[in-house]
Amino acid sequence: MKRTLTALALTAVLAGLGLGCRKPKTVDTSVTAKELMATADKQMKQGKFNDARITLRHLEQYLPGSAEFPKAKLMLGDSFFFQGSPSFPEAEVEYSSFLNYFPRHESRDYAMYHRALCHFSSIESAERDQAETRKALDGFRQLLAESPGSPYAAEARAKILQCWRRLAEHELIVSIFYVNVYYYPGAERRLKNLLETYPDYVDRERAYYYLGEAMRQRLLSGEEIVQFGKDFLVKIKKAEFKDLTKEEIAQYNKDLEAFGADHVKDFRAEAKNYYQKLVESYPGSEWARKAADRLITMGTSGVKEELDS
Repeated sequence: MKRTLTALALTAVLAGLGLGCRKPKTVDTSVTAKELMATADKQMKQGKFNDARITLRHLEQYLPGSAEFPKAKLMLGDSFFFQGSPSFPEAEVEYSSFLNYFPRHESRDYAMYHRALCHFSSIESAERDQAETRKALDGFRQLLAESPGSPYAAEARAKILQCWRRLAEHELIVSIFYVNVYYYPGAERRLKNLLETYPDYVDRERAYYYLGEAMRQRLLSGEEIVQFGKDFLVKIKKAEFKDLTKEEIAQYNKDLEAFGADHVKDFRAEAKNYYQKLVESYPGSEWARKAADRLITMGTSGVKEELDS
């Protein structure tokens, strides 16, 4: 038994040595960089993108000092970008690699534009996360900042407008969702930020209407009640609510009720203001008609009785 194990061990060692002694695969280094680029270019035109990548990787690995190396790096990105079923993440990696290798290359604007296009082409619907939209926006803006005279500048500007519109639509959809699930404080914050951040791209009809809806139904939020409690404790110089007397608890409840009533009154006035803006700014629209109905139910006709002074 011992002799058998020894023989097996020896066989394993010899097998390992045999594998270790195999000659490495030879690489043809006689082909020039120009010849490789010509081959890769032909393969790209024929739609043989995988073959082109093999050729370009060969040049990348064995001829990194050649004059053709920058073009090969750029073409690697193109091979992923323009293939039948584009692989934008891989194309983005290759364009970024080119920009890292050649930060001042004459084709830098081409790489920046196509890298941004990789993100633009991966943008989700307005209901989904907009991380790719923001990356695309950053990429196009970088191109305009660094190469304002680029032949890709006009297209970049057009894409930037589309990105802003998509971001504005996303914020509006999320805000409407908040209204529909009764999260009115969140809807208020989001809609007001939307109007401030995207004034030229937002659908103001829907934004005004749903901001009116949020403020029409808004009550004090949990955060606002907590903050009121903290302020009350500071005012009466007490550390915690458990330290309050019966009289102080009664005063707290009274003050909170008044605080809430004042804020609800302000919320309702703000709702009327947004409905009124909608009726005056977009007369005849579907959303304006809905806003007018809300104003009637809230005790305001929505029709001016006097001219502005």
